[in-house]
Amino acid sequence: MHGDLQRIFEEKLVVGPLGLDDFSSVRHLHAKALSGQTLEVLSQEEIDAFLRLVGSPAYSDILVKEDVHGAWLDGELIGTASWQATMGANSTARIGSVFVRHPRFGIGRRLVAEVESRARQSGFLRYSAWATTNAVPFFERLGYTQVSRGIKTLAPDCALPVTFLRKDVAPPARSSTTLM
Repeated sequence: MHGDLQRIFEEKLVVGPLGLDDFSSVRHLHAKALSGQTLEVLSQEEIDAFLRLVGSPAYSDILVKEDVHGAWLDGELIGTASWQATMGANSTARIGSVFVRHPRFGIGRRLVAEVESRARQSGFLRYSAWATTNAVPFFERLGYTQVSRGIKTLAPDCALPVTFLRKDVAPPARSSTTLM
C-alpha cells in the first residue's frame, strides 16, 4: 500500500511557488500539520501560541518575506517549504519550516530539494534551518547537521523549542575547456 501511495505522490505531485492568493491554504496546512505532528515534542501552550500566530495578520507578514513553494495533489495543498537569504559575512540561505500533511511519502524531501535548488541558483552554498525535535531526523537524512538547540521566537507570544541545523554544499564543478 505504501508503495502505491508513494507512486501516486511521485506522479501527481505538482511543486511550485506560492503567492498571496494561496495564504489561506498555507495557514490551514501549517495549523493542521504542526498541531498533528508535534504533540509529543511541544506543549499544548506552545501549539496554541503557534495556532494563534497562524491565524493572525502577522503570519502573512512572515510568509511574504520568504520564497514559499508548495506541493499540490489534485488541487489540494499538502506541503510547503520556503527559503530566504540572510546577509552577513557568511551569507546563508535559511530554509524555512517544512510542513507536510502526509509525512514519510517524500513530499518534504521534494520540497526541500526545490527550495535548496532555488537558493543555490541564487549563489548560496550554505543553508541553515530550525526544526522541532520530531523533524530533526528528517533534516539529518538530507545532510544537515545539528549546530545548537534553543528557542525560536516567531512572534512576541510565540516561541518554540527547536534545534538549529546547517548544511554546506560544494560549489558547482567548473568545466574546463581547452582552446586550440
